[in-house]
Amino acid sequence: MSPLFLHCGLCGRKQADGLLSRNAWGHIELGGGNALCACASCKGQYSDWENRLRATMNGHGTPVDQSAAGWSQGATSA
Repeated sequence: MSPLFLHCGLCGRKQADGLLSRNAWGHIELGGGNALCACASCKGQYSDWENRLRATMNGHGTPVDQSAAGWSQGATSA
């Protein structure tokens, strides 16, 4: 099984998903186990990080570019 990575939808940072790292990141749950993520640095830097992540989505509620927009599949709530 390949490791799961969190991808920041704001800066593109990648980090291995784990309990500690996931809790520091911001998430917008999209349903079906999918989420958009913002790393701890971007979450702290931008008070409007949720709005910035939503701006990366197209009108259908999915990221415009899943690989670069913080798309995380199979995410579970902590």
